[in-house]
Amino acid sequence: MIQMSTIDLSKLIARKTFFVPSKSSAFSEALLKQILLTDPTWTIAVERPRSGEARWDYANRWARTSLLGKGLPWTSSNLKKQRVEYDKSPIKKIVELFRDVIYNVPCEIHYVITEETKDGCICQTTCVPALYQKITRRIEVACDDASSQDARLQCEEFLVDIFVGGLGGKEIVERREVTRWELLINDIDCHHITERVYQMLEQAVGEVLIMGWVGTDCLPKLKELISKDVTIQAVTHKPSELKSPVSKDIQEGYTNLVKILGKMNVSTNRQLHGRAIVVDNKALIGSMDLNAHSLSGEHKEFAVYTEDADTVRKLRTYFRKIFVPLS
Repeated sequence: MIQMSTIDLSKLIARKTFFVPSKSSAFSEALLKQILLTDPTWTIAVERPRSGEARWDYANRWARTSLLGKGLPWTSSNLKKQRVEYDKSPIKKIVELFRDVIYNVPCEIHYVITEETKDGCICQTTCVPALYQKITRRIEVACDDASSQDARLQCEEFLVDIFVGGLGGKEIVERREVTRWELLINDIDCHHITERVYQMLEQAVGEVLIMGWVGTDCLPKLKELISKDVTIQAVTHKPSELKSPVSKDIQEGYTNLVKILGKMNVSTNRQLHGRAIVVDNKALIGSMDLNAHSLSGEHKEFAVYTEDADTVRKLRTYFRKIFVPLS
């Protein structure tokens, strides 16, 4: 699990730019009207001539959540009574609200209108998930890197649903700085892949996913990470898939990998030919295995390192698709 203090909050926030066929003077009203079609607990918290903030109406949402928990209908009288209860200790009730809500639910939208034309306006938007509020309000939450990415992606989808699907706008895809990609090589003169593998493992705080052979070299590090509550899973091969003789590194690597991770965290797949390792929000994709032949031997290996969120997410999703535990 990731400690809350290690999470980069800026990576939780979804950011998108849209052209919306609406005048700035009617923008906030149109925005709220669209959101309320799917969630009646939102309100306009801040409204300025060219910017604003829509978020949960905390009193309304707490009242409805409380009634739902009690099995009571959302009648006007029941909601009024719950709002009175909320007003007695609003800060405490807000904490309760965020403590019990799902981490990836969008809870705030901020917008700034940067340009207005006769046909509409261009606005920059951000959307904040409940996970952000849980962390900033110091509410204990179980969170890993996959949860962080999922929260941001859910907010991105919410923005598209509201501004494109609801308000009839169009997303403006801005030019961004190229996401970090790096080609690494292992050969007789250098072992850049090996260095990066151990660097990634050293920085692991939430999850490690391995696809390929695992030898004995990296097992002590994997064992150390497990003691730090890092989740480790592997899709690998059985030594029996190889022609005799099977190297000691391969045989002992498989046997000890199963012992260290447990059968529930190890899967074998004879058809697996791709090689990759995912560590939290980073991935290394290439020809290398995590064994002596690739990491310290004379094999010539190539790999691409990336922190591209969509690539890492797709690789993680594929891993889970093919992962079938030994027991």
